[in-house]
This record gives sequence, C-alpha cells and structure tokens, in this order.
Amino acid sequence: MCDDLNLLLSNLNVFYRKLQNYHWNITGKDFFTTHEKLEDYYNEINEQIDEIAEHIISKDCRVMATMKEYLETAQIKEAESKKIRSEEVWKDVLQGYETLIENCKKIKEEADSENAYTTSALMDDYLKDYKKKCWMLNQVNS
Repeated sequence: MCDDLNLLLSNLNVFYRKLQNYHWNITGKDFFTTHEKLEDYYNEINEQIDEIAEHIISKDCRVMATMKEYLETAQIKEAESKKIRSEEVWKDVLQGYETLIENCKKIKEEADSENAYTTSALMDDYLKDYKKKCWMLNQVNS
C-alpha cells in the first residue's frame, strides 16, 4: 500500500504543478473564470499533498519528497509552459482527475482488504470529491 500511496502523492504533485501552469498560461474570453477555478483546484490539491504525505509517514512508510521521484513515477505528465485555451485545459484536467480516481480506487480496495480503516475513509473522501469534479468537467467538455 505504501507504493500505491506514494504513486498517488506523485500524481498529486505533478497535477498541482500542471494546474498552476495552466492557471498562469490560460488565455481566451473565459480567462477570468478559468483562472479562478484553476486556483481553487490547485489550492485543494496542495492540501491533499500534505495530507497524503503525512498519512504515508503515519503508516511508517518512506514518503517520496523530490520532484525527481514524482516525475519518474507519476502517471500524470507535466504540461508545457505555453499559452493554452480553456477547452484544452478542461479536457486535460478531467483526465488528471480520472487518473486520481483510479489511484484512489486501488488504494481503497487494498485498504479494505487489510482493514486499514483510516486509509479507506480517506480514499472515500477523495473519490467523492474527484467524481463530482469529473461530472462537472464533463459538463464543460460536452
């Protein structure tokens, strides 16, 4: 489970940087709303990064803590530093949240089989949040 939690941590860290990159580089007529929503997303992800890292440590596991490790293990890939329109951003953000859902499902299944109740409950919280975001992002992308 430690490896899967560290994979989630890696994905969260790369996703955080991607969201912030998009926040800085968004362009187009819906700049203001997209800019603001991306900031909400990356601030929330930043809190989750700390929560997951501390959870990993509380399980007596080694926590990944370098960008090198995150970039080597993350399934979510960095975004280029270039201007981008919201249509592209929202499709990519949706994919990021879908990846996080898959990470959380795997961790939850493992936690349930090991009676790791706090880990399972934490994944429930994340799954609820990420699934709602995906539903909303699918509305933007439809």
